[in-house]
Amino acid sequence: MSQTRSRSFSVVKVSYTRSASEAKGSVRYMQHRQSDVGERGARQLFDRWGEVSRQQAYDRLDQAGEQGGKTYYYRLVLNPGEGHADLDEDGRQAWTAEVMKRIEAQGVKVRDWVAVSHTDQGEHDHVHVVAALSRTLQKDELAELRTSSREAYSQQKELQLELGVYQHNPSLLDYLQEEHQQDLAHDRELEQQQRQRQRSLEWDY
Repeated sequence: MSQTRSRSFSVVKVSYTRSASEAKGSVRYMQHRQSDVGERGARQLFDRWGEVSRQQAYDRLDQAGEQGGKTYYYRLVLNPGEGHADLDEDGRQAWTAEVMKRIEAQGVKVRDWVAVSHTDQGEHDHVHVVAALSRTLQKDELAELRTSSREAYSQQKELQLELGVYQHNPSLLDYLQEEHQQDLAHDRELEQQQRQRQRSLEWDY
């Protein structure tokens, strides 16, 4: 009897180093790691604002280490489970940015981070991240991060599905926009009627 495999959303292979040089080596590795067919290309790096070059990533990691206090360079793999193409590249980048926000919500200063998507290596799409943090992550925080990353992934998947429906059905989007305009007009009409009734009551008084 076959069993349906459920997605096991997780954050895996979490480790850190205090060395900016090692962190930059991780960036180089995750950008140029061989694909399943042995090709070694240059994947596009990104951060919370969009695409970045490798040199920009290096400079930013160096700058993060120059800030006051200790810097911990974390290497994370955001793994949504088996399978491919649940999210497109924009979706993976938005999901990664949300996960980093949730790390900050735990009271950890994220001084900077850079990431890259792997869609051609392994049996599932995943994202590698190198993040400069102000302190280490505790076990309970990592457990919470796994939960919050799963929630963020699901939300991004729903958003992408919703946007995809609109993009592939422009008439539906036009219909929703027309309904919105009609609702606004109806609200304005009701407001005008309410004002007229109010003025009428004032005159009667």
